[in-house]
Amino acid sequence: MDRLTQLQNSIDAMARMFTNSIYYVHEKSAMVELNSELPVSNPKVLADDPQVFQDNIKELVSDLVKKTKEVDTLIEALPGIKDTEEEQVDILKKLEEDNKEANQEYEEAVKELESVKNQISQALRMIATDQSQSL
Repeated sequence: MDRLTQLQNSIDAMARMFTNSIYYVHEKSAMVELNSELPVSNPKVLADDPQVFQDNIKELVSDLVKKTKEVDTLIEALPGIKDTEEEQVDILKKLEEDNKEANQEYEEAVKELESVKNQISQALRMIATDQSQSL
């Protein structure tokens, strides 16, 4: 798997981790009374115990931090990431020149191939004509 695909997969995994974390916090957090005049009337039935909730939050945060470090490492491993914009432009220009040169060589090879093909066709016609006349 190439680096860019690895990076995309890691970013996708991190996004899933974010959404799963938000879902967990939304579903498992206990209602807290913010104002004594407005008591919590319908506490969440599915809420986790506060200590379990805090432990799970710490684990979710730890997983997100690890995944973020993995994404950072993958980004740093991308080719040219440490080059300045000017250096990247120079590299691209060099690659473009190399590509043009390779294309010219390819076109010359195709022309040479056509020439050889024509020579072979002429030789085969001559052989066929000679053989038909000798019969």
